[in-house]
Amino acid sequence: MARRPRSRLTDPLTPVDRNLLALLADHTVVQRAILCTFARIGVAWRQLEADRTQAWLTQLEPHPFYKGGQFLFDLLEVEDFMLDGPPPPVVSDSELIAVASRIAAATGIEMPVSAVQASLDALPPLEPGFYLYRDVLLGIVFILITALSD
Repeated sequence: MARRPRSRLTDPLTPVDRNLLALLADHTVVQRAILCTFARIGVAWRQLEADRTQAWLTQLEPHPFYKGGQFLFDLLEVEDFMLDGPPPPVVSDSELIAVASRIAAATGIEMPVSAVQASLDALPPLEPGFYLYRDVLLGIVFILITALSD
């Protein structure tokens, strides 16, 4: 059965298309909140232990995965994505644990729940600029080394 062409006055997207777009929008909100939460954890850690975080960055920066991550972060304009609109809410402990556990599993680290149950509501705001990638990475490293310390 041949389909009739849609009128230009009607929406060319179907209800299924709209449902998928809504799912993608929900995923975008969650992804943005997770990235921003990791960055805020990174900022907090950097403010508390400037020498230690600088030492971490000194070790990580020459690594190809760090450089590749920075390249993709810039290429995909992740900073713009993170900073577009009002700041997203900080993710919950359970959401952060789920994401951190996935990262930890890729590195072979066992992620205890207590490693992430920090005062997420007292995190500093994001610091926009060239170093936002660095802060996201520091947030991830902080969560992983906290897990290893438990």
